[in-house]
Amino acid sequence: MLYDGIDRNLNQLSQVLGGCERIASTPIPFAYGLILHRTVYLYCTLLPFALVPDLHYMAPLVSVFVSYTFLSLEALAEELEDPFGTAANDLPLDAICTSIEINLKEMNDIAPLPSKMPA
Repeated sequence: MLYDGIDRNLNQLSQVLGGCERIASTPIPFAYGLILHRTVYLYCTLLPFALVPDLHYMAPLVSVFVSYTFLSLEALAEELEDPFGTAANDLPLDAICTSIEINLKEMNDIAPLPSKMPA
């Protein structure tokens, strides 16, 4: 009974690990990134001309705000393309693993506990 639960948990862990590996190893095709990049820049370039008839002198301000938002979203999409790594914006996998290790050692009354890593 105990071994069945352990086996079930290991199988679930293997499935999650396989999913994470598929996410990490599946690249976004270059053409998708390129078309997204060009579409955002083209839209941001033509936006002021579309807004001038309605907003007059406010068109540049609104255009800058909307363009900033779209360019930020494009940069965010690029950053989220590879969430596993060691860069500052990547998932804190080392901290998560250390937290799991601390929890397991506490449950089994094993000392000393490793120090917590900042997330």
